[in-house]
Amino acid sequence: MRTATADTEFVITRLFNAPRSRVWLHWTSAGLMSQWFGPQGVTTTVKTLDLRPGGMMHARMDRPDGGRMWVKFVYREVVEPSRLVWEHSFSDEQANIVESPFGGPRPLRILSAVTFAEEGAGTRMRLAWTPLDATGEERQAFAGMLDSMAEGWGGSFDKLDEALAGR
Repeated sequence: MRTATADTEFVITRLFNAPRSRVWLHWTSAGLMSQWFGPQGVTTTVKTLDLRPGGMMHARMDRPDGGRMWVKFVYREVVEPSRLVWEHSFSDEQANIVESPFGGPRPLRILSAVTFAEEGAGTRMRLAWTPLDATGEERQAFAGMLDSMAEGWGGSFDKLDEALAGR
């Protein structure tokens, strides 16, 4: 399920059939995160994962067409096992923030928060994205990308489901 609000926030939730500690581990281990992070068809290699406020996750994403892009998280909050908050951006190989490889006016940084809540034997995960320091044009472009974000994160979460099931 995804929603958007007037203040340009993207939210997607998913119930995973795994305990919260296991879902948390898949978000906080470089090897496990490499198994699922990124849209369908993308192979991700997490190069750095320094899980602390001010620490960074830096990953290379290889597309089926041979294209390559880099992504970077700078963590703001790490509350094990219930919450991660980070600044999300595209980057280059040296982890410098760069414009989106998809072109057009897009925010350079997105405030991201993911929460993990126990729900029965599973885990309800909620991810929220909000543009940071974005112009009106960038916010408008962000609002126009909701379907694309839902597809990208939905594909990632499908892969996370598979990783959690050991497939």
